[in-house]
Amino acid sequence: MALLEVKNITKRFGGLVAVDSVSVDVDKGEVRGLIGPNGSGKTTLLNVINGFYIPDDGEIYLNGERLTGLKPNEVAIKGIGRTFQIPKLFKKMSVLENLLVPAYAKGVFSHREEMLERAEELLKFVGFYHLKDEYAANLSGGQQKLLEFARALMINPNLVLADEPFAGVHEVIKQKIIGVIKEMRRENVAFIIVSHDIASVFNLCEKLTVLAAGKKIAEGSPEEIKNNPKVIEAYLGR
Repeated sequence: MALLEVKNITKRFGGLVAVDSVSVDVDKGEVRGLIGPNGSGKTTLLNVINGFYIPDDGEIYLNGERLTGLKPNEVAIKGIGRTFQIPKLFKKMSVLENLLVPAYAKGVFSHREEMLERAEELLKFVGFYHLKDEYAANLSGGQQKLLEFARALMINPNLVLADEPFAGVHEVIKQKIIGVIKEMRRENVAFIIVSHDIASVFNLCEKLTVLAAGKKIAEGSPEEIKNNPKVIEAYLGR
């Protein structure tokens, strides 16, 4: 059984079909790329998976448990973390406090000491321990993205949905984010990565799903996707 099963998901906004009967399976520890031209439905699909939008049709399962219709906080409790193209941090809270919020919300730790230990461990992991008392608002855009990754890992997720994690960040921060993904994959955490940084996605992901105009047009290895005529047409036109 796949870790995540997305079955024939459709999401409409009035007369616009943003996601049109899309199915995706993701295994434990897999890093899946989700690519496609602007407006192809990638972020909408992530928003359906983590409960921001309720699908009009289709079903979503995590470890065989139905997630369809759950609220975002309920989906997080089930084991799905999320990062955003524009980081959604608590800007007037410290870096350390930003990590503690989801831990309190999910209730994954028995004692505050255990929670603090995990938060400090993650800050050391991403190289931010020296910034633990800094306001999140004072971090650079790239640092905020890396902090958001650490915050997503605070709930010990089975799966992380990452929306444009490499967009607008310095190369040093990008390599840190890639390092975090690789390390967590070794711990059997799966990722779905939406990105226009095709080179990074092709190097990082063993399998990619391609959307265009809300439909899944291709799925396969980077080499298969690179040479797929439908993918080339979607990006370049006829």
